Amino acid sequence: MKLREFLQKEIFLLPGLVGLGVFLYALIYTIYMSFFRYKLGFTEPTFIGLQNFVSLFNDEIFRTAVFNTIYFVIVATTLELLYGILLASLLYWSKYRYLFLPLMLVPMLLPAVNIVVIWRFLLHPDYGIVNIFLKSIGLSPIDPLNDPTWAMPTIILMDAWQMTPFVMIIILAGLSTVPREIVTAARLDGANKFQLTTKILLPLTKNVIMAVLLLRLIDAFRIFAKVQLLTNGGPGIATETLELQIYNRGVRGLEIGFGSAMSVIFILLAMVVIIPYMIMVIRGWRR
Repeated sequence: MKLREFLQKEIFLLPGLVGLGVFLYALIYTIYMSFFRYKLGFTEPTFIGLQNFVSLFNDEIFRTAVFNTIYFVIVATTLELLYGILLASLLYWSKYRYLFLPLMLVPMLLPAVNIVVIWRFLLHPDYGIVNIFLKSIGLSPIDPLNDPTWAMPTIILMDAWQMTPFVMIIILAGLSTVPREIVTAARLDGANKFQLTTKILLPLTKNVIMAVLLLRLIDAFRIFAKVQLLTNGGPGIATETLELQIYNRGVRGLEIGFGSAMSVIFILLAMVVIIPYMIMVIRGWRR
């Protein structure tokens, strides 16, 4: 009877265990293939040891892709966190939060394709709204997507525009859980809204802020769709990222060994960034 009850409960874990098993198999196979030279349909797998990794780190395009990926993750998540905290704090004190909130969540609900179309329209050098405005006030038009200096910052701004509402809504939910009695008592002691926000509300929602930052760090590594649709790594290699490199060389180029090596480095890079912070977050929750 106990065995039957155990099986009835544990059967619900089966889909998750199957998914985990598939992931582990794919991960182990990717690591295994990273030690081979193999172009699908053209050559047979040939064991070459660490040669794929050596070739990657001698490749300027790959090094640029690593730098661009790290740059995007750090700058985008920092910008989204700071802006999300600011918006959540303003909405917390606003009497019209239920009017503004649905409008501010719209970018988050749109798929990447729609976001790219909107930003291409806004920044088009001839008929984009941004350049029409600049021309109307006597300034020269801009074309940031074709400028190596401004292409990646533009993608970061686009991502921040879409994902800041996610950070904002989570932090706003955290702020709303702070007992009103604490806020009321602080106001009776003479604290203003700025002091209440910085000294009471935000410190009390520290764990929520750390959790949402962790979620954004994990998600920020997955920027393939936006980069591929908006610039495809250009101009030149100014917006080349690891995911785009893996797709172009491992999927389109059918270089399975090379693509697997890049995937291993991508996973290691994500782990180096995310795991220490994840440990810090979990420790914070236990306090």
